[in-house]
Amino acid sequence: MDPAVLEHRREPRARLLPPRHGLQETATLPIPNELVAEIFLRLPTPADLVRASAACASFYRLVASRTFLRRFRKLHRPPLLGFVDGRIFHPVIPPYPSAPAANAVALAADFSFSFLPGPARDWEVLDIRDGRVLLKRPGRQYHEMVVCDPLYRRYLLLPPFPDEQAASLEDPSTIKWYETFLVPAGDEEAATVEETSFRVIWMAQCKFRLFTFVFSSSTGQWGVVPSPSWSDLFAGLPSLEMATPLNTRQYAYGCFYWMAGYMAEAKMLVLDTRRMEFSIAEPPPDGFAMAMVEAGEGRPGVFVNPHGGSKFRYSTMQNDGGSLSQWQEEKTISLGYGYYIIGSTERYLFLYQLQSPLPNPGVFTLDVQTFQLERVCDQHLGHAYSNFPPSLLSSPTVSSGVEKGVE
Repeated sequence: MDPAVLEHRREPRARLLPPRHGLQETATLPIPNELVAEIFLRLPTPADLVRASAACASFYRLVASRTFLRRFRKLHRPPLLGFVDGRIFHPVIPPYPSAPAANAVALAADFSFSFLPGPARDWEVLDIRDGRVLLKRPGRQYHEMVVCDPLYRRYLLLPPFPDEQAASLEDPSTIKWYETFLVPAGDEEAATVEETSFRVIWMAQCKFRLFTFVFSSSTGQWGVVPSPSWSDLFAGLPSLEMATPLNTRQYAYGCFYWMAGYMAEAKMLVLDTRRMEFSIAEPPPDGFAMAMVEAGEGRPGVFVNPHGGSKFRYSTMQNDGGSLSQWQEEKTISLGYGYYIIGSTERYLFLYQLQSPLPNPGVFTLDVQTFQLERVCDQHLGHAYSNFPPSLLSSPTVSSGVEKGVE
Protein backbone atom coordinates (compact mmCIF):
# COMPACT_ATOMS: atom_id res chain seq x y z
CA MET A 1 0.00 0.00 0.00
CA ASP A 2 1.44 3.41 -0.95
CA PRO A 3 1.58 5.98 1.86
CA ALA A 4 -1.23 8.54 1.76
CA VAL A 5 0.03 12.06 2.29
CA LEU A 6 -2.15 15.04 3.08
CA GLU A 7 -1.11 18.60 3.74
CA HIS A 8 -3.09 21.50 5.14
CA ARG A 9 -2.21 24.86 3.68
CA ARG A 10 -2.59 26.84 6.87
CA GLU A 11 0.67 28.64 7.46
CA PRO A 12 2.09 29.08 10.95
CA ARG A 13 0.66 32.23 12.46
CA ALA A 14 3.71 33.45 14.32
CA ARG A 15 6.91 34.42 12.54
CA LEU A 16 10.10 35.77 14.00
CA LEU A 17 11.35 37.30 10.74
CA PRO A 18 10.37 40.86 9.69
CA PRO A 19 8.72 41.21 6.25
CA ARG A 20 11.12 41.74 3.38
CA HIS A 21 9.63 45.10 2.33
CA GLY A 22 11.15 46.63 5.45
CA LEU A 23 14.71 45.72 4.45
CA GLN A 24 17.10 48.21 2.90
CA GLU A 25 19.32 47.24 -0.03
CA THR A 26 23.01 47.92 0.49
CA ALA A 27 24.98 49.29 -2.42
CA THR A 28 28.04 47.14 -1.84
CA LEU A 29 29.00 44.63 0.80
CA PRO A 30 32.27 45.66 2.45
CA ILE A 31 33.42 42.02 2.44
CA PRO A 32 32.72 39.11 0.06
CA ASN A 33 29.54 37.08 0.48
CA GLU A 34 31.59 33.96 1.19
CA LEU A 35 33.21 35.62 4.21
CA VAL A 36 29.90 37.06 5.41
CA ALA A 37 28.45 33.55 5.28
CA GLU A 38 31.32 32.20 7.39
CA ILE A 39 30.72 34.97 9.95
CA PHE A 40 26.98 34.27 10.07
CA LEU A 41 27.58 30.53 10.49
CA ARG A 42 29.44 31.34 13.70
CA LEU A 43 26.62 33.34 15.28
CA PRO A 44 25.77 31.57 18.55
CA THR A 45 21.96 31.34 18.31
CA PRO A 46 19.24 31.20 15.63
CA ALA A 47 17.80 34.44 17.03
CA ASP A 48 21.10 36.21 16.33
CA LEU A 49 20.98 35.00 12.73
CA VAL A 50 17.40 36.22 12.27
CA ARG A 51 18.37 39.67 13.56
CA ALA A 52 21.42 39.79 11.27
CA SER A 53 19.34 38.83 8.23
CA ALA A 54 16.97 41.72 8.94
CA ALA A 55 19.74 44.31 8.61
CA CYS A 56 19.56 44.54 4.80
CA ALA A 57 18.21 42.76 1.74
CA SER A 58 21.65 41.44 0.78
CA PHE A 59 22.01 39.73 4.15
CA TYR A 60 18.49 38.35 3.85
CA ARG A 61 19.17 36.80 0.43
CA LEU A 62 22.40 35.25 1.70
CA VAL A 63 20.85 33.77 4.84
CA ALA A 64 17.67 32.60 3.07
CA SER A 65 19.56 30.54 0.50
CA ARG A 66 19.04 26.80 0.82
CA THR A 67 22.77 26.10 0.84
CA PHE A 68 23.41 28.44 3.77
CA LEU A 69 20.43 27.20 5.77
CA ARG A 70 21.52 23.57 5.41
CA ARG A 71 25.01 24.48 6.64
CA PHE A 72 23.65 26.48 9.58
CA ARG A 73 21.22 23.76 10.65
CA LYS A 74 24.03 21.20 10.48
CA LEU A 75 26.25 23.28 12.79
CA HIS A 76 23.54 24.44 15.18
CA ARG A 77 21.21 21.96 16.81
CA PRO A 78 17.58 23.12 17.04
CA PRO A 79 16.83 24.45 20.52
CA LEU A 80 14.71 22.70 23.13
CA LEU A 81 11.29 24.37 22.90
CA GLY A 82 9.14 22.38 25.30
CA PHE A 83 7.44 19.10 26.09
CA VAL A 84 4.46 17.36 24.51
CA ASP A 85 2.09 15.68 26.96
CA GLY A 86 -0.66 13.88 25.08
CA ARG A 87 -2.03 16.58 22.79
CA ILE A 88 -0.78 19.56 24.81
CA PHE A 89 2.44 21.50 24.19
CA HIS A 90 4.14 22.98 27.25
CA PRO A 91 6.73 25.58 26.20
CA VAL A 92 9.93 26.08 28.15
CA ILE A 93 9.74 28.94 30.62
CA PRO A 94 11.83 32.12 31.05
CA PRO A 95 14.64 32.76 31.63
CA TYR A 96 15.52 29.71 29.50
CA PRO A 97 17.10 31.15 26.31
CA SER A 98 14.65 29.53 23.88
CA ALA A 99 11.51 30.65 25.75
CA PRO A 100 10.56 33.36 23.17
CA ALA A 101 10.95 30.86 20.31
CA ALA A 102 8.92 28.30 22.28
CA ASN A 103 6.06 30.77 22.67
CA ALA A 104 6.11 31.41 18.91
CA VAL A 105 5.81 27.67 18.27
CA ALA A 106 2.99 27.38 20.81
CA LEU A 107 1.04 29.93 18.75
CA ALA A 108 1.91 28.55 15.32
CA ALA A 109 1.82 24.75 15.71
CA ASP A 110 -1.12 22.38 16.16
CA PHE A 111 -0.28 19.89 18.91
CA SER A 112 -3.92 18.85 19.18
CA PHE A 113 -3.25 17.09 15.84
CA SER A 114 -6.62 18.22 14.49
CA PHE A 115 -5.19 18.04 10.95
CA LEU A 116 -4.81 14.23 11.19
CA PRO A 117 -7.58 11.88 10.03
CA GLY A 118 -10.16 12.13 12.81
CA PRO A 119 -11.02 11.78 15.49
CA ALA A 120 -7.84 13.37 16.86
CA ARG A 121 -8.38 11.85 20.32
CA ASP A 122 -7.66 8.37 18.91
CA TRP A 123 -4.02 9.19 18.15
CA GLU A 124 -1.35 8.37 20.74
CA VAL A 125 2.12 9.94 20.65
CA LEU A 126 4.89 7.31 20.47
CA ASP A 127 8.02 9.36 19.79
CA ILE A 128 9.27 12.82 18.83
CA ARG A 129 12.48 13.56 16.91
CA ASP A 130 13.77 16.41 14.72
CA GLY A 131 10.45 18.28 14.80
CA ARG A 132 8.48 15.17 13.75
CA VAL A 133 5.90 13.34 15.83
CA LEU A 134 5.18 9.60 15.48
CA LEU A 135 1.67 8.55 16.52
CA LYS A 136 -0.50 5.43 16.40
CA ARG A 137 -4.18 4.56 16.73
CA PRO A 138 -6.03 1.24 16.85
CA GLY A 139 -7.21 -0.12 13.51
CA ARG A 140 -9.44 -2.99 12.46
CA GLN A 141 -6.55 -5.27 11.52
CA TYR A 142 -3.43 -3.41 12.68
CA HIS A 143 -2.35 -0.25 14.46
CA GLU A 144 -2.30 2.68 12.06
CA MET A 145 0.80 4.85 12.34
CA VAL A 146 1.50 8.35 11.13
CA VAL A 147 4.45 10.75 11.15
CA CYS A 148 3.51 14.41 11.20
CA ASP A 149 4.93 17.92 11.41
CA PRO A 150 2.67 19.89 13.80
CA LEU A 151 4.32 23.20 12.86
CA TYR A 152 3.46 22.88 9.15
CA ARG A 153 0.45 20.57 9.61
CA ARG A 154 1.74 17.89 7.25
CA TYR A 155 1.56 14.16 7.77
CA LEU A 156 2.40 10.82 6.22
CA LEU A 157 0.37 7.70 6.95
CA LEU A 158 2.64 4.66 7.16
CA PRO A 159 1.59 1.53 5.28
CA PRO A 160 1.04 -1.77 7.11
CA PHE A 161 3.78 -4.39 7.07
CA PRO A 162 3.75 -6.40 3.82
CA ASP A 163 2.24 -9.86 4.20
CA GLU A 164 5.56 -11.64 3.70
CA GLN A 165 7.18 -9.57 6.46
CA ALA A 166 4.29 -10.08 8.86
CA ALA A 167 4.41 -13.82 8.13
CA SER A 168 8.10 -13.95 9.08
CA LEU A 169 7.29 -13.10 12.70
CA GLU A 170 7.22 -15.83 15.30
CA ASP A 171 3.98 -16.67 17.04
CA PRO A 172 2.68 -13.24 18.22
CA SER A 173 1.96 -14.79 21.61
CA THR A 174 5.74 -15.09 22.15
CA ILE A 175 6.33 -11.34 21.77
CA LYS A 176 7.64 -10.17 25.13
CA TRP A 177 8.22 -6.55 24.21
CA TYR A 178 7.97 -4.24 21.20
CA GLU A 179 8.27 -0.56 20.42
CA THR A 180 8.20 1.85 17.48
CA PHE A 181 10.42 4.91 17.25
CA LEU A 182 11.90 7.52 14.91
CA VAL A 183 15.51 7.39 13.74
CA PRO A 184 17.41 10.68 14.08
CA ALA A 185 19.26 11.87 11.00
CA GLY A 186 23.01 11.65 11.60
CA ASP A 187 25.38 14.37 10.40
CA GLU A 188 26.53 12.38 7.36
CA GLU A 189 22.98 11.40 6.45
CA ALA A 190 21.66 14.95 6.90
CA ALA A 191 24.15 16.21 4.33
CA THR A 192 23.05 13.76 1.62
CA VAL A 193 19.29 13.27 1.98
CA GLU A 194 16.30 15.57 1.74
CA GLU A 195 15.35 17.34 4.96
CA THR A 196 11.89 15.80 4.74
CA SER A 197 13.26 12.25 4.68
CA PHE A 198 12.99 10.10 7.80
CA ARG A 199 12.99 6.51 9.01
CA VAL A 200 10.86 4.61 11.53
CA ILE A 201 11.91 1.40 13.29
CA TRP A 202 9.58 -1.28 14.70
CA MET A 203 11.23 -3.85 16.98
CA ALA A 204 9.81 -6.94 18.69
CA GLN A 205 11.52 -9.16 21.25
CA CYS A 206 10.38 -12.72 20.51
CA LYS A 207 11.33 -16.06 22.02
CA PHE A 208 14.23 -16.96 19.74
CA ARG A 209 15.27 -13.72 18.07
CA LEU A 210 14.75 -9.99 17.71
CA PHE A 211 12.57 -8.93 14.76
CA THR A 212 13.19 -5.48 13.29
CA PHE A 213 11.44 -3.65 10.45
CA VAL A 214 12.45 -0.21 9.17
CA PHE A 215 10.30 2.22 7.18
CA SER A 216 11.91 4.75 4.83
CA SER A 217 9.97 7.79 3.65
CA SER A 218 12.23 7.87 0.58
CA THR A 219 10.88 4.53 -0.68
CA GLY A 220 7.54 4.50 1.14
CA GLN A 221 8.16 0.88 2.13
CA TRP A 222 9.05 -1.27 5.12
CA GLY A 223 12.26 -3.30 4.97
CA VAL A 224 13.62 -6.10 7.14
CA VAL A 225 16.75 -5.64 9.23
CA PRO A 226 18.74 -8.90 9.57
CA SER A 227 18.51 -9.84 13.23
CA PRO A 228 20.66 -12.54 14.81
CA SER A 229 19.18 -15.02 17.24
CA TRP A 230 19.44 -14.43 20.98
CA SER A 231 21.89 -17.32 21.26
CA ASP A 232 24.18 -15.64 18.70
CA LEU A 233 23.90 -12.19 20.26
CA PHE A 234 24.50 -13.38 23.81
CA ALA A 235 26.88 -16.23 23.00
CA GLY A 236 28.19 -17.74 26.22
CA LEU A 237 25.60 -15.90 28.30
CA PRO A 238 22.53 -18.16 28.18
CA SER A 239 20.98 -16.54 31.23
CA LEU A 240 20.55 -13.31 29.24
CA GLU A 241 18.49 -14.89 26.48
CA MET A 242 14.99 -13.49 26.97
CA ALA A 243 15.94 -12.70 30.59
CA THR A 244 14.04 -9.42 30.74
CA PRO A 245 12.31 -7.13 28.28
CA LEU A 246 14.73 -4.66 26.74
CA ASN A 247 14.43 -1.31 28.44
CA THR A 248 15.77 2.25 28.82
CA ARG A 249 16.26 2.95 25.10
CA GLN A 250 19.04 5.51 24.66
CA TYR A 251 20.57 7.22 21.62
CA ALA A 252 23.96 8.75 20.81
CA TYR A 253 25.84 9.32 17.55
CA GLY A 254 23.81 7.09 15.25
CA CYS A 255 23.34 4.20 17.69
CA PHE A 256 20.47 3.08 19.90
CA TYR A 257 21.22 1.29 23.17
CA TRP A 258 19.09 -0.96 25.38
CA MET A 259 19.87 -2.62 28.70
CA ALA A 260 19.36 -6.39 28.88
CA GLY A 261 19.82 -8.80 31.77
CA TYR A 262 20.27 -8.34 35.48
CA MET A 263 22.85 -6.45 37.51
CA ALA A 264 26.34 -8.01 37.17
CA GLU A 265 25.33 -9.96 34.03
CA ALA A 266 23.72 -6.98 32.31
CA LYS A 267 24.74 -6.09 28.75
CA MET A 268 23.85 -3.37 26.29
CA LEU A 269 22.19 -4.24 23.00
CA VAL A 270 23.41 -1.78 20.35
CA LEU A 271 21.76 -0.97 17.00
CA ASP A 272 23.97 1.00 14.61
CA THR A 273 21.44 2.83 12.42
CA ARG A 274 24.08 3.69 9.80
CA ARG A 275 24.79 0.02 9.06
CA MET A 276 21.58 -1.41 10.55
CA GLU A 277 23.60 -3.95 12.51
CA PHE A 278 23.22 -5.27 16.06
CA SER A 279 26.03 -5.85 18.55
CA ILE A 280 26.62 -6.21 22.29
CA ALA A 281 28.52 -3.73 24.48
CA GLU A 282 29.44 -3.44 28.14
CA PRO A 283 27.20 -1.10 30.13
CA PRO A 284 28.56 1.46 32.58
CA PRO A 285 28.61 0.31 36.23
CA ASP A 286 25.15 0.57 37.86
CA GLY A 287 23.81 1.51 34.45
CA PHE A 288 20.09 0.87 34.92
CA ALA A 289 19.35 4.37 36.28
CA MET A 290 21.12 6.16 33.45
CA ALA A 291 20.77 8.51 30.47
CA MET A 292 23.13 8.80 27.50
CA VAL A 293 24.32 12.03 25.88
CA GLU A 294 26.73 13.06 23.12
CA ALA A 295 30.00 14.05 24.78
CA GLY A 296 31.74 15.40 21.66
CA GLU A 297 34.20 13.95 19.14
CA GLY A 298 31.88 11.00 18.50
CA ARG A 299 32.10 9.72 22.08
CA PRO A 300 28.92 8.62 23.87
CA GLY A 301 28.57 9.91 27.42
CA VAL A 302 26.41 8.59 30.23
CA PHE A 303 25.06 9.92 33.51
CA VAL A 304 24.34 7.34 36.21
CA ASN A 305 22.57 7.87 39.53
CA PRO A 306 23.62 4.59 41.21
CA HIS A 307 21.54 4.56 44.36
CA GLY A 308 19.05 7.35 43.81
CA GLY A 309 21.08 9.70 46.00
CA SER A 310 22.47 13.17 45.42
CA LYS A 311 25.51 12.14 43.36
CA PHE A 312 25.58 11.55 39.60
CA ARG A 313 28.51 9.87 37.87
CA TYR A 314 29.45 11.04 34.39
CA SER A 315 31.46 8.70 32.15
CA THR A 316 32.44 8.62 28.48
CA MET A 317 33.17 5.70 26.19
CA GLN A 318 36.85 5.67 25.29
CA ASN A 319 38.46 4.88 21.96
CA ASP A 320 40.36 1.59 22.20
CA GLY A 321 42.36 0.93 19.05
CA GLY A 322 39.87 2.64 16.74
CA SER A 323 36.69 1.35 18.38
CA LEU A 324 34.63 2.60 21.32
CA SER A 325 34.77 -0.10 23.94
CA GLN A 326 35.45 1.06 27.49
CA TRP A 327 33.69 3.43 29.89
CA GLN A 328 35.89 5.90 31.76
CA GLU A 329 34.53 7.96 34.65
CA GLU A 330 35.06 11.68 34.07
CA LYS A 331 33.58 13.26 37.17
CA THR A 332 31.01 12.99 39.95
CA ILE A 333 28.43 15.75 40.28
CA SER A 334 26.57 16.49 43.51
CA LEU A 335 23.20 18.16 42.96
CA GLY A 336 21.54 17.68 46.32
CA TYR A 337 18.68 15.33 47.09
CA GLY A 338 15.49 15.17 45.09
CA TYR A 339 16.86 15.05 41.52
CA TYR A 340 15.89 12.10 39.30
CA ILE A 341 16.98 11.23 35.76
CA ILE A 342 14.00 11.36 33.37
CA GLY A 343 15.74 11.39 29.97
CA SER A 344 18.25 13.09 27.71
CA THR A 345 18.72 14.53 24.26
CA GLU A 346 22.08 15.03 22.55
CA ARG A 347 24.04 17.34 24.90
CA TYR A 348 21.40 17.71 27.64
CA LEU A 349 20.45 15.54 30.60
CA PHE A 350 16.86 15.96 31.83
CA LEU A 351 16.32 15.93 35.59
CA TYR A 352 13.12 16.13 37.60
CA GLN A 353 13.37 17.73 41.02
CA LEU A 354 10.77 16.63 43.53
CA GLN A 355 12.20 18.14 46.69
CA SER A 356 12.91 21.77 46.05
CA PRO A 357 13.26 24.98 48.03
CA LEU A 358 11.07 26.48 45.30
CA PRO A 359 7.25 26.34 45.64
CA ASN A 360 6.83 23.79 42.84
CA PRO A 361 8.85 20.86 41.49
CA GLY A 362 10.29 21.23 38.02
CA VAL A 363 12.32 19.90 35.10
CA PHE A 364 15.95 20.95 34.71
CA THR A 365 18.55 20.50 31.99
CA LEU A 366 22.21 19.78 32.67
CA ASP A 367 24.48 20.82 29.79
CA VAL A 368 27.15 18.16 29.18
CA GLN A 369 29.57 20.82 27.88
CA THR A 370 29.22 23.40 30.66
CA PHE A 371 27.56 21.29 33.40
CA GLN A 372 25.24 24.24 33.96
CA LEU A 373 21.87 23.40 35.53
CA GLU A 374 18.85 25.35 34.21
CA ARG A 375 15.15 25.14 34.99
CA VAL A 376 13.05 24.61 31.84
CA CYS A 377 9.56 23.59 32.95
CA ASP A 378 7.40 23.49 36.06
CA GLN A 379 6.51 19.82 35.95
CA HIS A 380 7.46 16.45 34.45
CA LEU A 381 5.87 16.41 31.01
CA GLY A 382 6.05 13.80 28.23
CA HIS A 383 8.29 13.95 25.16
CA ALA A 384 10.88 16.67 24.62
CA TYR A 385 10.30 18.77 21.47
CA SER A 386 13.22 20.52 19.76
CA ASN A 387 12.91 22.50 16.54
CA PHE A 388 13.69 25.81 14.93
CA PRO A 389 10.89 28.34 15.55
CA PRO A 390 8.75 29.66 12.67
CA SER A 391 11.22 31.80 10.74
CA LEU A 392 13.49 31.49 7.73
CA LEU A 393 15.39 28.79 9.68
CA SER A 394 12.42 26.45 9.91
CA SER A 395 11.27 24.20 7.09
CA PRO A 396 8.79 21.32 6.77
CA THR A 397 10.09 18.01 8.12
CA VAL A 398 7.53 15.87 6.25
CA SER A 399 7.21 15.87 2.46
CA SER A 400 4.18 17.72 1.08
CA GLY A 401 3.09 15.00 -1.37
CA VAL A 402 -0.61 15.23 -2.28
CA GLU A 403 -2.23 18.41 -1.03
CA LYS A 404 -5.72 18.84 0.34
CA GLY A 405 -7.13 22.31 0.60
CA VAL A 406 -8.80 23.68 3.68
CA GLU A 407 -12.32 24.91 3.24
